This record gives sequence, C-alpha cells and structure tokens, in this order.
Amino acid sequence: MMSESRLQRRVPYLDILRVLACVLVILIHTPIRQYDTYYNTPSLAGAVYTVLVAVNCNLFFMITGALLLPVKMTARRFVKRRLWVVLPPLAVWTVIYLLEHAFLVHNFTPKLLTSILFHPVEGLLWYLYVLAVIYVTLPLVSRCIDAVGKRGVELVLVLWVLSSFIPYQHGIFIESLQPSHNMFGAFANYYGYVLLGYYIHHYGLPVFTREHGWKWALLLALGIVGMPMLEFLVQGHFDITWQQHIDTITNDISVNNIAMATLIYCTARRFAPERYDRVRRPGAALWWPLLSKCTLGIYLSQMIVLRQVVWPLTPWLGQAHWVIDSLVSGVLAFGLCLLLTLVLRRLPHHRYIVGK
Repeated sequence: MMSESRLQRRVPYLDILRVLACVLVILIHTPIRQYDTYYNTPSLAGAVYTVLVAVNCNLFFMITGALLLPVKMTARRFVKRRLWVVLPPLAVWTVIYLLEHAFLVHNFTPKLLTSILFHPVEGLLWYLYVLAVIYVTLPLVSRCIDAVGKRGVELVLVLWVLSSFIPYQHGIFIESLQPSHNMFGAFANYYGYVLLGYYIHHYGLPVFTREHGWKWALLLALGIVGMPMLEFLVQGHFDITWQQHIDTITNDISVNNIAMATLIYCTARRFAPERYDRVRRPGAALWWPLLSKCTLGIYLSQMIVLRQVVWPLTPWLGQAHWVIDSLVSGVLAFGLCLLLTLVLRRLPHHRYIVGK
C-alpha cells in the first residue's frame, strides 16, 4: 500500500484524467476490428463517436505540463531522469511489437527495423516518441515561461488556438484538395497542450463562475459542436471526402479537440477532491492512484491484447453494431491490460517495462 506521505503528494484530478485518457485511447482503436481505421466509420454515429474519444493523448500532454512545469532541477538531471522513464519501456515494447508483427500478424518487413529511430513500429508508440522530445526541451521551455510570465503564456495559447481554425477553411477560403499544411500548421503543436495543462493547473480558468461561465460555455460549444457542424454541413457542399471531414475535426491540434480537452480538464479539476482521504473515501484513495500508475502499461499493451486476445475470443462481437463492439471490446481490453500490468509490476525492474 502507498504510504500516506506519497499519497498526499498525488493530485487526484490528474490521476482521474490519466485513467480517462487511457480509456479514450483504447476506444479510438477498437473500431479498427470492423474498419481499417476509425476514419472509415461512414455514418453520423461514427463522426460523433470519433469526436468524443479523439481527445485521448492530448490529456496526457496536459498532465505533463501540469506536473513538470516549471522545471525545478538542473536541465541535465531533469532530462536524464525523464528519459529513463520513457526510453526503456519504448525499447521493450518496440521489441514486443516487432515480434508480434513477425510471428503473429505476419507483416514484418526489414524496413520496420530500419525505421524505428524515426517512426514507431506500432502506431500507438508515437506518443512516447513525442514525449521524449518534450522531455528534452522542457527545461528550455521552462526558462522561456519564467522570462515571459503569465501574459506571455496566454499570448502563445491564444495564437495556438487561432491557428487550429485554419484547417477548417478548406473549401471556403482554401481549395478543397489543397494540402492542409500552412504557415501556422506546426505552431506550438503538442506543446500547446503542455502549456495549456500548466496554465490551468497553476492559474485556473473562471469556467464555473457566474460572471464568466456563459462566455466559456459559448466558446466551448463553438469548438465542440459548432466547428464539427460547420465541417459537415457547410463543407459538405465542396468536393471533400468523408475521411477529410473526420481527419479535420479529429486532428490533435483541431479547435474542437482543444475545446474538448479544456472542458474535460477543467471539469475534473473543479469537481475532484484536492487531496485523497483514506478515512472518508478509502476506495478512491486506493483505486485512482493504482489505476493511474498502471496507465502506461495499459497504454503500451492495448493493441497486442486487442489483436491477440479480445478480438479472437469475441468473434460474435464483430457481428454486432460497431459502436457496441467498440465499447464492449474497449472495456474488456482495459480490464485485461490492467491485469497484465499488475502482473508485470511484480517483476524486478518493472519500471523499465510498464513505468513506475
């Protein structure tokens, strides 16, 4: 059992967000059983489902900003400590997925080996690639935050949000077949979520006050509902494919993903307890920290569990409506990955396999 001092150092709402993000990551992958990718779910239900779950990893980046900024140790020590968190699990699961591709999926090619320095052998490993780069550059970003202060961070976040509207202009102000790359396309990128998590954690947003609540409600409604409606109703008159529609609204740096992440993050921060209480809420004090500590292992093992366990053992689910299939498969995968992670955590040096 976790000691009381360590338990009180944890932040409950960040534990909750980490578990929720992990569940959403699994749910974005479960439609693959019936469709090649979640982009190919050709229905309104598919669009709604994808919009609701696409925020997944962005919450992880926000948690990173909340926990690690500002950096309070030397850059050398910080980078060394953080890379030891991410690189050994990345190496271990790269080998595991290479073996799966070679002996179980049978799609192994020599290029899988030569590309691993630049591209993940399994799609979900992209998160660790990006996270490693973020860890290396966080000390520099921390110094920049100290230099520009709160107002400087706000300016960067405003420019970042405004840049997320640009992809929605295809068909209206941009040729529908024109590539979505633009001068602001990589502005802040995933670092926008890191800064957003840092900002909300340290300064908050006046979302639930009477004075400002309606303003935030309108902005979030515009991002979560208004922009997807624009994409499908207005952009539908132009020569744009269904996949382009879904890709636009579910892009990690799309305005509706930013709005959804902000809403979820602020809601968890507002309603979660400030500290764990073993006396009044023993269940929450036990399970949320445990689940949170298992999320990296669950995240890393999800695709091999889905492909090799859940889908082969539930062929009847593959005949059901894909939404039912996705939700049930997601719940089963989460439970099995949790059990696997708990077993792996009993091994020596388990932190190099499934994290701390």
